[in-house]
Amino acid sequence: MKNRRDRTRRPLAAAAIGPMNVSNRTGLGHVPHRIHGLAPSARSLGFVSLALVNLSAGIGLAAVPAHANGIDLENSDTVEISSYLNDLRQRRSSEVEKIDVLETERSDLEALIEGAEGDFGTVEAQLARATQALNEANGDLSGKFEALAAFRVEQADRYEASEQASERLESVAPEISRGTERIEGLGVEIGRSRRALEEAEQAAAQAQAEAAARSETAPDSTGSADRPGSANAVVRFAYDQLGKPYGFGKSGPEAYDCSGLVMAAYSQSGVSLSRTSQGQWSDTVPISRSELSPGDLVFFYGSGHSSLYIGGNQVIHATKPGDIVKIASIDVMPVSGYRRVRA
Repeated sequence: MKNRRDRTRRPLAAAAIGPMNVSNRTGLGHVPHRIHGLAPSARSLGFVSLALVNLSAGIGLAAVPAHANGIDLENSDTVEISSYLNDLRQRRSSEVEKIDVLETERSDLEALIEGAEGDFGTVEAQLARATQALNEANGDLSGKFEALAAFRVEQADRYEASEQASERLESVAPEISRGTERIEGLGVEIGRSRRALEEAEQAAAQAQAEAAARSETAPDSTGSADRPGSANAVVRFAYDQLGKPYGFGKSGPEAYDCSGLVMAAYSQSGVSLSRTSQGQWSDTVPISRSELSPGDLVFFYGSGHSSLYIGGNQVIHATKPGDIVKIASIDVMPVSGYRRVRA
């Protein structure tokens, strides 16, 4: 694109006629109503440019969220972190909307400038337009001068509107760049906050499950304390793997799939289970949901997915690629059966 700010490129008619009084113009792009033979594009050009500038002036205004200065994620509870995360998402949405407005404005400005450039055209084209304006004027000399003066005003308006649009266009690009940087920064903070929320929820669930495990693993008349392996040791091992990545066919120590985690948890307690969830189904006996205690196995989707019950209606499992070993509700997926390792 040509340099829009080269002010030596003046319309021919404006340069030829020289200075004149145009104080009767009431605004950018306004031409006296007596000029009927000239196209209205000069008037609309100026008003469109002003409208775009006014629009851009308003898009920077946004309400400051309650957590504008951030929070101490390490010492905040899940409610505070959730509220902060929602604020961040709203701020990012607002920034994206601003960028959309700026992109639209940039396109409109570029179209406006290209249109003005086409209107100016070549020297020959400007001479032809000036001649046409004179021919359409009245036969007397005063009418011709009036038409030529009006043509000069129109050309000056077109040039001024184009210059103003060019100046605004130069400022739009940095605004878009700054907005994009803000969006990227908010994305990083959202990711950090989301991880903190997951950790807080994990810690709360772990505390609840440990309390339930202590009450449910105490020896009683049901004989649950006589089951193979130590339920406490199995559950504790599963807790120690929280946050490790899912790995298909992996049984630790760096990554696990569902059956690999179950097998490893029982293996460290001296109990050998099959490597696959289907084999683990066969290694265990059915029980009812009311009989569940920490260390039992919960299966989903037939025998396709196995998990370790930890008490409090929760399980620890490794679900899918891209996920991690985590705590979940026992009802997170359709349950196929509750099973216990054979005595």
